[in-house]
Amino acid sequence: MKEEITFINFRKEHGLELIQLWRKSFAQAMGIEEDTREEAVNEHLAYLQTYNPEIIRVALEKNKNQIVGFMAKEENTIKDLFIHVDYQRKGLGSSFIQQAKKEEEFLTLSTFQLNKGAQEFHNFIIS
Repeated sequence: MKEEITFINFRKEHGLELIQLWRKSFAQAMGIEEDTREEAVNEHLAYLQTYNPEIIRVALEKNKNQIVGFMAKEENTIKDLFIHVDYQRKGLGSSFIQQAKKEEEFLTLSTFQLNKGAQEFHNFIIS
């Protein structure tokens, strides 16, 4: 079955699934073990709830009804861009960036020094 990805606005019911994707993707990128403790997940969920939901776009795999990526963009700053580990290197990150470029002439984004994959992606996007 071919993947069918659609981009939608974030809804509160996406919260936990989005956080799980975020944590797993971050842990893999940083080469650390994912912290799955309930209190850590709940703290992260509380942090997500401080975001204005209107700044978050979600990539949804329609056939599985599964979140496979998200981007939080506030004005010209991409605060967060995370792709599900099974969907990386398939063009989703580029699709998010292209959407952001349609809205803003200039974009700012940053990454952790240890996240070499994200740095390579950012260099690819700007070249």
